[in-house]
Amino acid sequence: RLTRHLVTRAPAGKTARLCVLGAGNAHDLELGTLLEHYAEVHLVDLDAGALDRARSRVPEAEAARVVGHAPVDVSGALDRLERWAAGRITLEELMAHAGNTARSVAQKVGAPFEVVASACLLTQIQRAPLFVLGDRHPLFEAVRHTLSVAHLRVLHALVGPGGHALLATDISANKIADLPDADAGEDLSALAAELTKAGKIFQVAQPDLLKAMAKDDPVLAHDSTLEGPVDAWLWHNGPQDRFLVVLLELHRA
Repeated sequence: RLTRHLVTRAPAGKTARLCVLGAGNAHDLELGTLLEHYAEVHLVDLDAGALDRARSRVPEAEAARVVGHAPVDVSGALDRLERWAAGRITLEELMAHAGNTARSVAQKVGAPFEVVASACLLTQIQRAPLFVLGDRHPLFEAVRHTLSVAHLRVLHALVGPGGHALLATDISANKIADLPDADAGEDLSALAAELTKAGKIFQVAQPDLLKAMAKDDPVLAHDSTLEGPVDAWLWHNGPQDRFLVVLLELHRA
């Protein structure tokens, strides 16, 4: 499903570059299909070994067009969360974090790209402050907000003017909500809205919250809008776990 959206947004001529954040082993991507539509596919992750395994599945003749970037901490926070938890942080550092992270990631991976995607990475990023700070820490909400804005800023910094930035994020799971056993291919956006209203979602991934952040941020609001969900589908992660994924799209003028 994610591959389909990336293909439909590829410019004609097979000259564009695609960047996928949180690619890992790329089991949720059809790399062969993407290479039919993009000149280069850039995969970004913390785990260099995972990217090597992803590239190993690509025919040798095409492997040079799959570019790995690792280790890259897209959140920009993993090396400082413990310091923040100890209270060694200034307001200026927290407010500058989103911009500094976006510039750093863009430089490391060679922005701009015509199409960028975040592959269910937002909730992974948000697990770190939960474990390191804990939800009772006085800075917890501020840090969570900062990391979400930083992720949107990274997408904005990576995509060129007129390009497409897709934010795919798991919003709910079968452990907290009733999800279908199988995905028949339909758009499950109505289910996502129903679960959001019932509060059976991961609040950090709530679409309206993310859209409000994008609208409130001066850099994002200057030349971009976050829209959606434009699609929603079921993601099977192993035999037991099912997640509901929603797709938002950042349009940059």
